[in-house]
Amino acid sequence: MDSTMERAGNFLPRVDESAASSNAVDRRVVTLTAPASAAAEQYRTLYYRLERMREQRPMKVVALTSAMPGEGKTVTSVNLALAAARANPERRILLVDADLRRGQVAPTLGMRNKQGLAELLAGECDVRDVVRRFNATRLAVIPAGATPEESTQVLASARMKQFLKAVREGFDEVYVDLPPTLPFADAAILGHQMDGVLMVIRANVTPSKVVNQAVEQLAGAALVGCVLNGAEVNATPYLKNYVKK
Repeated sequence: MDSTMERAGNFLPRVDESAASSNAVDRRVVTLTAPASAAAEQYRTLYYRLERMREQRPMKVVALTSAMPGEGKTVTSVNLALAAARANPERRILLVDADLRRGQVAPTLGMRNKQGLAELLAGECDVRDVVRRFNATRLAVIPAGATPEESTQVLASARMKQFLKAVREGFDEVYVDLPPTLPFADAAILGHQMDGVLMVIRANVTPSKVVNQAVEQLAGAALVGCVLNGAEVNATPYLKNYVKK
């Protein structure tokens, strides 16, 4: 797998034709659908904060998770990866959907999900069969693929470790959309193999007790910060006044 991934990092994957229509992209992908919006600016701010962290420590592979489903981790992952691709067009950026139970990266981007990480880890296909370049960007995407019977076992396998080693060598930045932390062991298993982990929290929805439990479950992982998702502009008076000008 290593040599194959090394080659993958040296070519620009073919465009996924099913993502050619902007209408297929989820409207919450604001870095594309509303690039001048305050929400899009927040994703760019998040990206540059990570860049500043990279000045202090190596952080090539960054994962995003949440305590529970429905907190917006996938939308955050997609927007962050697109912000990275736009900010640094000379870099090789990869977005991986590692939520093998309910992968949503492909539907969010309006892309096909026929083959992905699950099939790659099962040895059923080559990396060139699963890596896609999204639309007119330089963002490479690996969707989740079909849900395997034993997702946790697949993600804890030696093949997954080999895959992560390979993408470190083949790409400059890798963003990994992990499953929610509390319902499954998947995020805890993979979190320890990441350079940094971001916890996505739904504003006014996720109880602090639940967030604390998720953080405890990730103990030992490099948790670098939290992303407050779904906060109203009204909650930040300065931003509200600035946007009005």
